[in-house]
Amino acid sequence: MLVLVVLVSAIVPATVVRGARAQSTQGVAAFQWTDIATERGDRLPNFSFCGYHASEQPLPSDATQPSVSLDATKGDQTQRIQDALDETAAAGGGVVILGEGDFVVSSKGLTVPSGVVLRGAGVGLTQLKLSELGAEPAISFGSGTTIPSVPPLHFTNIVDQYVPIGASQVTADNTTGLSPGDRVFIQRQVTGQWVRANGMGDLSLNGKEQTWLGVDAVVRQPREIKSIHGNTVTLDIPLTDALDTFQNYMSPVLVAFMPPNASSEMGVEHLSLSLSPTCSGAPLNTHCDNPAISFSPWTTSSWARNLEIAGFNAFVIVQYNTSRITLQNVSMIRDADATDHDNTDRALPADILIQGTQILVQDCAQRGLSTARSFAVMTGSLVAGPNAVLRHKTASDNQTIVPHQRWAHGFLVEDTEAQVRFFNRATNGTGHGWAINAGVGWNLRGTVLVQSPPLGVNWCVGCSGTVDERGNGTFVERGQEVVPKSLFEKQLADRKGK
Repeated sequence: MLVLVVLVSAIVPATVVRGARAQSTQGVAAFQWTDIATERGDRLPNFSFCGYHASEQPLPSDATQPSVSLDATKGDQTQRIQDALDETAAAGGGVVILGEGDFVVSSKGLTVPSGVVLRGAGVGLTQLKLSELGAEPAISFGSGTTIPSVPPLHFTNIVDQYVPIGASQVTADNTTGLSPGDRVFIQRQVTGQWVRANGMGDLSLNGKEQTWLGVDAVVRQPREIKSIHGNTVTLDIPLTDALDTFQNYMSPVLVAFMPPNASSEMGVEHLSLSLSPTCSGAPLNTHCDNPAISFSPWTTSSWARNLEIAGFNAFVIVQYNTSRITLQNVSMIRDADATDHDNTDRALPADILIQGTQILVQDCAQRGLSTARSFAVMTGSLVAGPNAVLRHKTASDNQTIVPHQRWAHGFLVEDTEAQVRFFNRATNGTGHGWAINAGVGWNLRGTVLVQSPPLGVNWCVGCSGTVDERGNGTFVERGQEVVPKSLFEKQLADRKGK
């Protein structure tokens, strides 16, 4: 039978799990992930939609013949590489391959256009080298930074009293003007009642009031309409945040919109990228904040794989409104700790910052100094899931996987020994408060802290490492591994009918 452990805290009430049944298989608990549910019907989000093309097809072959091949030569190679990328895009897309050797790139950086792949001869064989950072990332994907917010095309109220995490359907008061295939936001405006009910209404630090989320903030879940039957709208991806109209907590709406032309089918692969002198450990809010790689807003279905990146303070940023991005086998090397640069700011840098949705981070690693402190993977404010981190490696507990601030939702971390925290960050930073809802830890072997907000739930399933006893999250099969070993892969197999 399933062993359920809920650690009770005086901070927030525990969430009860019902309906889960497990069978013991040689000391490993096996059960169906869909059986885990709260009393209100919240279920584990479906993370199988993360990654390139929602993981419905593999990453493109890295054996594709190049459109342009460049050999290493002396001097600044920035414009030479950029011209090859732009010419390839103008010709309809393709692969620009860099041969073995060193390619010097200036602080201007490189931009990979839509439909183009920048490929090296291999990690350690092809090396892009920067001596300084400028106003732009070393490598940018797409050109979405100039695209404004999209205007709404159609509003309709959602009339359900409660739509749980994991639900795929909402009831609209009117579906006139909506059609299958429409891109929509399931959204709600933050209310004072909801903030106070989550215990975030009176944050203060050193006598100064902090605002967790203002009433002008909007919580969005980007989706696509799959079908419409009467006033019932079925979405392509189950929700990662509940909709709760009880006691005027929120008034959710469905907003149809037309997305801008998105950059897509871009990749960077099989090369090394380094910055010397290093920016690792530099104080935040300096030129060293610029990342090695940035996926621009509205970028979709693109990837970075088989890379080694060294000397940066921010390695990969996936910006807001990006979707369906895969980061695979990216090795990030910090060669200095924050204290090495007289960093008196308590804020730490991030190896990978997720601000988009359907982002898949798999088999990546922080391989620098074990003393170098950082967020190995973190989410930004109000980041909508699903997002997933699989088999991540860190040099020590000094690098942690932590949703950073303000109600990100739908975040999976599985099969790792890295330290993971799903918790109330309270007055940390600028009043980051509850950083995550619908967070799922699956087969975690490192130190974990899992807390659930009063109006939400975070799970830890098969967590066999050290558990911080301050947690009041929902623990299932604590102390032993569970089957399936990978929730992501099981959900993907189930969705594909395998």
